Amino acid sequence: MSSEKEKTPLRCLPVHECPDGIARKYLADPNTGWSVGTYGAIAEFQYDAGEPGLCLDLDALFVTTARGALFIDTLEGSQAFALVDETGRTREIAFCTDKRGAQRTTVEGVDALTYDVGIGAPHIDMLVRLRPDDAETLAAMRAAAGRGLFEADNPAGPAIGRASPTRILVSPLARIEVHQPIPAPGGRSPEGPHTHLLPKFLAKRLTRAPDSPLPAGLFCGLSLYPRTRL
Repeated sequence: MSSEKEKTPLRCLPVHECPDGIARKYLADPNTGWSVGTYGAIAEFQYDAGEPGLCLDLDALFVTTARGALFIDTLEGSQAFALVDETGRTREIAFCTDKRGAQRTTVEGVDALTYDVGIGAPHIDMLVRLRPDDAETLAAMRAAAGRGLFEADNPAGPAIGRASPTRILVSPLARIEVHQPIPAPGGRSPEGPHTHLLPKFLAKRLTRAPDSPLPAGLFCGLSLYPRTRL
């Protein structure tokens, strides 16, 4: 018998407050962590009070820094759920909707410098925005257009890893932009805004972790983690 304590499932409870009000309350707290993502691809965001480039707008529901940004586009029609542990602590508040994203499955250009990398999730799109002077990565992305990101010999993945362009995770509710570098293989993600892209998990085609208690039929478009440093 394993001596490790078994993980206690989280309970899922509906939150009846106005979604905008919930988001505004926690956006004002730099100790709150945020994420936009799906099983296998996620962007995480957090800011420090007074950090360089900080711009916080609680009316428009966005925060930007030199390291990244969170834009809450609309929570209209969304439903908030609290994921609560056995002690009664709220570990996560998930804003859910039945709305879907672009659902691209291949690398496609969105504008002159922005490419959807085609993760194929129903509700989350992952994009990269290149620097205007990065001709090498732009050539690689153009060559990759129409191909799956993880196809053999697709130049997009290695080019993105080398260049660390801005990564953008978008849902129908919100988007997170990450400007910080992608760590080298085996390295640690930097503190604050960062992304994870895990092909092994993406291949399972799940929209949330297997043990998630969120209700079926809805997609999580934005999560916040009260007083949690990510």
